[in-house]
Amino acid sequence: MNDGADSYRRFLEGDNAGIREIIETYFDGLALYLNNYVDNLSDAEDLAEETIIELGTKKPRFSGRSSFKTWLYAIGRHRAIDHLRRRTKEVVGIPEDIERQIADTETVEERCMRDEEKKELYRAMRNLKPEYRRVLWLKYFESMSVDEIALVIGRSRHSVYHLSERAVKELRERLEGTRTEQRMRH
Repeated sequence: MNDGADSYRRFLEGDNAGIREIIETYFDGLALYLNNYVDNLSDAEDLAEETIIELGTKKPRFSGRSSFKTWLYAIGRHRAIDHLRRRTKEVVGIPEDIERQIADTETVEERCMRDEEKKELYRAMRNLKPEYRRVLWLKYFESMSVDEIALVIGRSRHSVYHLSERAVKELRERLEGTRTEQRMRH
């Protein structure tokens, strides 16, 4: 199965179609994952773009010790952490910018969350601690294993396992609370 490694290899050999395939396959998911760090979809999309640009310009070596997706998301995570370190103050956008960002958010979210259960899951996750959101995003939306998540977020397998267990428990409680509220309204 080609998880992007073949596309990247072809790109490194001079086939620009390889980088286009990576963008088409991974950009939206990467941007939404990075949004769990920066909490601003516009910034997250910029960081995803910077991550892809890094592949195209610096051409880092992919060792194959993990899946390509895991490796790519780890690069994106490092960019997000660097971004957060550089950010010293919050910038308040003008209303037109805010409206555009909301419209952009809805467009990307709609593309990546077509099915209603994923939408409900995503809405419930938005209220969790950031570290819970990140782990659950990788688990449910990116279908990564505990080992892959550990590589992406830079924690031990054991730590990710327990973090995931706590996150799932809190998410389940929130989903049950939401469903109870909906039944009471009807």
